[in-house]
Amino acid sequence: MKTRIAILSGALLIASFCMTSCDDFLTTAPSDQVSDASAVSSTAQLQMSLISAYNQMFFNSSGGNDRLFGGLYGLQLFWDERGEDIMSHTNMGGYQVSAYQFANSFTRTDGDGAKVMWTYCYKLINQCNIIIDALPDADGSDSDKAVIEGQAKAMRALAYFHLIQTYQQTYMIAQGKRGVILRLHPSDPVDMGFSTVQQVYDQIVADFTDAKKDLAGYNRDEIWRINVDVINGWMARVYQVMNNWQESYNCAKAVYDTHSTLMTKEQWYSGFDDCIQNNIPEVVWAMSATDENNHGGDTCFNFWYNQDPETYGEGQTGIYRFFNLFTTPAYVALFDDGDWRGTRVPYDQATVTEAEEKAVMFWRRTANADQNYNSKWAYNKFKHYGDAALSTRPDYCLMRGTEMLLIMAEAQANLGNSGEAITLLNRLQQSRGAKLTTTTNKADLLEEIYKERRKELLGEGVTGQYDLVRLQKDLVRKVATAANPAEHYSWGVDQFDGYNPADAAPMGTLPSNDYRWFFQIPQDEMSYNNEITSADQNPFKGK
Repeated sequence: MKTRIAILSGALLIASFCMTSCDDFLTTAPSDQVSDASAVSSTAQLQMSLISAYNQMFFNSSGGNDRLFGGLYGLQLFWDERGEDIMSHTNMGGYQVSAYQFANSFTRTDGDGAKVMWTYCYKLINQCNIIIDALPDADGSDSDKAVIEGQAKAMRALAYFHLIQTYQQTYMIAQGKRGVILRLHPSDPVDMGFSTVQQVYDQIVADFTDAKKDLAGYNRDEIWRINVDVINGWMARVYQVMNNWQESYNCAKAVYDTHSTLMTKEQWYSGFDDCIQNNIPEVVWAMSATDENNHGGDTCFNFWYNQDPETYGEGQTGIYRFFNLFTTPAYVALFDDGDWRGTRVPYDQATVTEAEEKAVMFWRRTANADQNYNSKWAYNKFKHYGDAALSTRPDYCLMRGTEMLLIMAEAQANLGNSGEAITLLNRLQQSRGAKLTTTTNKADLLEEIYKERRKELLGEGVTGQYDLVRLQKDLVRKVATAANPAEHYSWGVDQFDGYNPADAAPMGTLPSNDYRWFFQIPQDEMSYNNEITSADQNPFKGK
């Protein structure tokens, strides 16, 4: 008999509400202080509870929030690091290295990594469930209740979307397989069995659909709030994974129609850290770091090693730098000469000055870096200088109109409308100075759209594992040698198939269906939930 105690994903978890003024932006104060029913008896109190749920989603207030799992903005890097185009040095350690390595702490049920997404998402789900179930009996207007319910249901759907992508193979090959546990009420028992992948996706779609209806007339006062555009954007992604191309197109178009003014070169080159303060039109969803909610140096702006070369040394460019993330020669080579997203200091230049690197997107660390970083490609897309106190207070872009344009193009190509797909893709390429795609061959056109997603969206959470797994593309990484030092680190490949460090040009492959992509169900859940058994567990590897 399994020991009967409640765990973080269980329905017996008491509400964790942060009693924060709704006039203040999200704080990271303790969020486990309120547990009695009076805290959810009115819409005013439920609005404060909703802020606590946002706090959990954005910052992972459950603790143990180590970098990539420190909230939604960290997860953007998690998905993209597990791809071909980003590499991570081991400096500072943490999940930003483990994610890149495909560390077995994620694929062992007792590993620290196996439970990190589980805990993060189920805490958010439980907070949303408490709010949703309390609304019918709470004091307040129906219109206020609808706005609260819509945001709570959207957050619950978002959490389940992250869970199902993390703990099981992709929808198109796994609809009938074991999914995750659908906990939809705070009174649900600890002992609950798994739903299928199909059932989980059905619930995600139902929650987002309900949320759209609830928020149909809602005009948000802050860009970090969820509104219909944000929901449509997430639904476009969900339908994209499900290969429901007509609905994916419809949802993406609804967002793009209101965010179709694409970023200019000047806005792109500003470092992606000022998207709110500069009111960039294509930004659909974003949040700001402030003195109250800032999590220090756990951000994309700290981990990309693009510190100006003449100020080499931690912190000397205005924020703490952890010297972790670079991009690869193959990624740099995706950009043609006219594309201003791919400007670079020449490959063979021995040294790079500060003036030279500030004028481009890519440059290699050369005389200003030691052997651990030398010759790696720095990438200036995410760059923030902070203030005199070395503080990191940037904006974080969570969704853009450009992504919706690319989803529309992919959907039309899959629907057989190659002419419309080319028109949509060319719209982006022309705005970036890139070579225009002309092919009408479906396979070639889809490959061009995929490459454009990599070029445009790297670091925004929808390339890397997200694209490779849903598109069933194997991950291939080349490994650095003395002759070619700019390639991947060996620790980013040693879990892969075919890797032999003695090869002249070593490389490794991770098949798209392999369970090394996916986390095991955490030991706590396996031990305490009597409705599940070892037969429900993911294998360590293989298909």
